[in-house]
Amino acid sequence: MSEEFIPNAEIYTAPPSAKPPGAEPVETREPILITIIGSAVGIDLVVKILHRLGFAEARAWSKPQNDPKSGRPMRVLTKWLRY
Repeated sequence: MSEEFIPNAEIYTAPPSAKPPGAEPVETREPILITIIGSAVGIDLVVKILHRLGFAEARAWSKPQNDPKSGRPMRVLTKWLRY
């Protein structure tokens, strides 16, 4: 089964009110962190589901680490948005 490459960035257009009238369009790039906290089994399941849905490659997520507040396992994904 072949898989299509899905870039780890989404492009959105800023709403008209966010741009001053007559201003040149300036591209903004912003990192968005998505965190999954739970059991190791639950986290792996969610990562696989999001991969199947085309949200992010499974390897794009961080390696499992402990959440500093709760001590529970967590994985983090950085999605870069351009708008």
